[in-house]
Amino acid sequence: GGRTPPQAPPRAGLLGLQQQSPPQGVSTPPPQGAPGGQQQTPSPPQKVDTSPGAADALLASNDRRDVSPNVIQGLVKIMVSGTPDKRRKATIAMCNLCCESPSNRASAHTAGVVAVLVGMMREDACGDEHLRRLATACICNLSADPPLKDSIAASGAIQYLSALLDPPEDSVDAMAATAHAAATLWSLCVDMEHIKPMVAQEGTLVALLKQLGSPESFVRGQACGCVGEVCIGIKAIKGHLSRLGAIPSLIALLDEPEHATQRLAASALCNLLANHEDNKRLARQSGLLEAFAKLLKSTEDEAVQSAAAGGLYNLVSIADRARLEQLGVVQLLRKVPISKHINVRLGIKEPKKIG
Repeated sequence: GGRTPPQAPPRAGLLGLQQQSPPQGVSTPPPQGAPGGQQQTPSPPQKVDTSPGAADALLASNDRRDVSPNVIQGLVKIMVSGTPDKRRKATIAMCNLCCESPSNRASAHTAGVVAVLVGMMREDACGDEHLRRLATACICNLSADPPLKDSIAASGAIQYLSALLDPPEDSVDAMAATAHAAATLWSLCVDMEHIKPMVAQEGTLVALLKQLGSPESFVRGQACGCVGEVCIGIKAIKGHLSRLGAIPSLIALLDEPEHATQRLAASALCNLLANHEDNKRLARQSGLLEAFAKLLKSTEDEAVQSAAAGGLYNLVSIADRARLEQLGVVQLLRKVPISKHINVRLGIKEPKKIG
């Protein structure tokens, strides 16, 4: 299965609600103004061409059609042994071919692309930072499908992805690689319970939480998504994140100007609280009930409203009824589909229907 759309409805857990929204496919633009004048992007062939020149014709293109396995194999060969410029262009083409096409991803998998990309990410620090960024974007697009998630996890990629989570802030390539790395780790965790503990190593969690404060909003958003996903259904990981300070860091992001980050932060908090009494206690002490109520009342974005309502639903109990009424959010909670049963949660008797 592909990814669910970014506004995917939250899934209900056993007791608490869980919210999921995997990252979007990454489309990598060709590098601007390569040395030696502007590079012309060749027009992709009109018919699907399986001759040896077909892979060359796709170099650095943003073609996303299904192509034959031979073309994919040709690109993988160039990624391994081409000149530095051709390796970059072949990786861009592969990234874009794998953005929306499950059949291209399957062909790339068969052609051994995962090991090639891990090799590019592993190249030492004095290597090609731009190539590493492109490889990370490509592996992010490949991580949409379960067989590829397993291959990526088995390849040792997680440690290299984790190492990209703490970039120097003066490098555009490194910051972009960080966003792609966080998005890949997020994607690897979706519906893959056995991969979550591989991602939830202390160093990785610390680095993800640090990126919640990144100066780049797209990095903050991907880190939020990963934190919210890696803990779904695993109590020990929820506790670990909480001990590392995740809850106050995520609460701070509820004030972000961007709706996408607000939603991802609210969803991550919703998931950290689900079926975890210690996290609920800590969240209350950190002012989350009031922060969620403020967000619910102030936002006009339906997805943000739903995420905040789901989080409040997970947080509250009968003891909170008076406080929620005082904050004026009980009516709002009833209107949002995810929290429509708030009366039951708060012990409010439904009015009897007459007739």
